[in-house]
Amino acid sequence: MRAYPIKTRYIRKGEDFIPIVIEAIKNSGIKLEDGDFVVLSEKMVSTSEGNFIDESKFTPGILAYFCYYWSKYIWGYFLGKILKVKEDKIKNLRKLPKEETLKHKQAIIETVGLRYALKPYAEGGVDLTNVPGTYACPLPKNPKKWAEKLHKEIKKELGVDVVVMISDTDATYKVLNFYITALPYAIDGIISGVGVFGFILGRLADVLKIGGFAGCTPLAIYGDYKKYTIGDLVRIAYICDRVHKTIKNINEVLEKYNTYIITEDILEKLEHTPVVVVKIKEKYYSSYK
Repeated sequence: MRAYPIKTRYIRKGEDFIPIVIEAIKNSGIKLEDGDFVVLSEKMVSTSEGNFIDESKFTPGILAYFCYYWSKYIWGYFLGKILKVKEDKIKNLRKLPKEETLKHKQAIIETVGLRYALKPYAEGGVDLTNVPGTYACPLPKNPKKWAEKLHKEIKKELGVDVVVMISDTDATYKVLNFYITALPYAIDGIISGVGVFGFILGRLADVLKIGGFAGCTPLAIYGDYKKYTIGDLVRIAYICDRVHKTIKNINEVLEKYNTYIITEDILEKLEHTPVVVVKIKEKYYSSYK
């Protein structure tokens, strides 16, 4: 298979993404065919829904303090090492900024629940990148509806029957013959809703050599996809995540625009590829392993 990132303009909060996606595909020079995958980042859908939370408005309680110290010390010095979390992530956990982390953890607790706040990072799919100000972006409220709607619009406008997938960058793990994620929900066939326990089981499976990282997590899918296994679908989601262009270093962006905060005006000036077309029959070339 081969993946083609599709450039779109920045989608503002509450703006309908479907006509923007269709227009971007038309202008990409890529000819869609029956059976191709059109994969969307979950953030595009959440932003279109207006699904933002302002973390500055949350007042940390005792559980937020517990989650902060749990992430910084238990994960940073104990569990992270045992479960072979990447060294750069462990270093970042040990340097967690207290004030911002407390508000973030409180937002996670109130938005998705304590079992997600206990995860050391990427808690519950709540995203802090490519969003303005002190906002955070939870997972879409109704991804299945949007996947179906985009599928039908593509068929109507472009005359092709594709598979539409909405995916999140967070991991899906294989544990023996099961697939599990730490996200609140996923497509059928992936165990979800278990919070930090999904992360622990996935990392433990890797340590014990009974599974491990399988790919990224499809949240919703619509179209003729039944011939694909869960392993196929999470791998497709992973490949799409690898070719997305996102902010790599937030500090470089802040320095370039001489500001302390990301605004919608700055986001509009950055390059965004929240849509990826995957052609299953083409050979995939990648430098990633």
